[in-house]
Amino acid sequence: MAKSFHKGKIVACLDMGSSKLICMIAAVEGNDIKILGYSHKESRGIVNGAISDMRLAQKAITNTVAEAERIAGLNIEKLLVNISGSQVISNRKEENIKISSDMVKSIDVSNLANKIRTDFRKNNREMIHLVPTQYRIDDSSAVQNPRYMTGDKLYAKFHTVSTSHTTIRNIENCLKRCQLSINNYIVEPYASALATLTENEMTLGSLVIDIGGDVTSFCLIMEGKLVYVGHVPIGGNHITKDIATILNIDFQTAEKIKNLNNSLMITHLEEKEPIKFRSSESENLSMMKITRSELRDIIKSRADEIIETTKNTLEKSGVPSFLVNNIVLTGGVSMVVGIDKLTSEIFSRNVRIGYPSELNEIPNELSFPNYACSLGMLVFLKNLYLKEKTKDGFESRNHWFKKMIEKLVA
Repeated sequence: MAKSFHKGKIVACLDMGSSKLICMIAAVEGNDIKILGYSHKESRGIVNGAISDMRLAQKAITNTVAEAERIAGLNIEKLLVNISGSQVISNRKEENIKISSDMVKSIDVSNLANKIRTDFRKNNREMIHLVPTQYRIDDSSAVQNPRYMTGDKLYAKFHTVSTSHTTIRNIENCLKRCQLSINNYIVEPYASALATLTENEMTLGSLVIDIGGDVTSFCLIMEGKLVYVGHVPIGGNHITKDIATILNIDFQTAEKIKNLNNSLMITHLEEKEPIKFRSSESENLSMMKITRSELRDIIKSRADEIIETTKNTLEKSGVPSFLVNNIVLTGGVSMVVGIDKLTSEIFSRNVRIGYPSELNEIPNELSFPNYACSLGMLVFLKNLYLKEKTKDGFESRNHWFKKMIEKLVA
């Protein structure tokens, strides 16, 4: 396919899940994102977002990216990569620094952030997100933006999301073998939040629960900021394994049964209705069966555990429950009919399913919760590009103004 010409900035992302790999290539044109090509394939050599087999992962990633490039009609070199919630640690950190001159400048704020990053690197940790939650100068009350204020010391509270340096190094080595490099990272549930939350939900406090294959990641967004990230080591694959174990069938057949009958809400008349199936690995060729109520109970038991454990983990983290005003579910398991009602009963909060809504002209096959993370990664790249573009424009204007003043003075 001939290489296409696009006016916008070309961006790309790679969603490294335990069950599937997704690569998307898009063009940022103004405030819009146009998807040029995408591909999804079975994930191999990757467990919980970390490389477990370099050769298998390299082959799977290469095939996924190559197909997206073929469809887009262009080649990419750099991309955004997500980090699973199971690979990160969410902490709160307070730090201070002596103000370098008579007032706080951008360099002071940057030095404060760099001081924290350096401390983390000394402990073999790499920063994924460093979010300022509060600034304070000397013993004054909290301020939103300390720039151009006077004082002796600048204090700040940050929310830090970090991962092991070894995890990052292995991901980068794997992509280097694929002739690719990484321009940034984003934690998985935050990407899902960017694709699914409305502006009002981002402000008032929303918990996004991304139920993946092996892990359920979640994050809390408050006043537009990422304030907590956590995970529980249970996901959709555990539901499939439960079905396979109880029915004594292979994983693929169990997955098919789950996908075709994924409802927690069935009528009284449907309860005794049989679901017939034949295991592909069984020597017995006769049909086997299970009632809809029996299958529902298997799925519900594990779904209960996922949501209950998420709630308990959040409570143990010290995050006040009143900060959670509503809940959004994403990921493949969020498509189980009735799981939003189950979550609402456990959390006593309003719950909805998180369909991607922050992008225009999404292909129909991508407009589902299991693509929320990938699409949110494109939103992140768009925001990053627009921020850099605004900064460059501001610096250019300042440079022009400075030259004009120099001419007047000369």
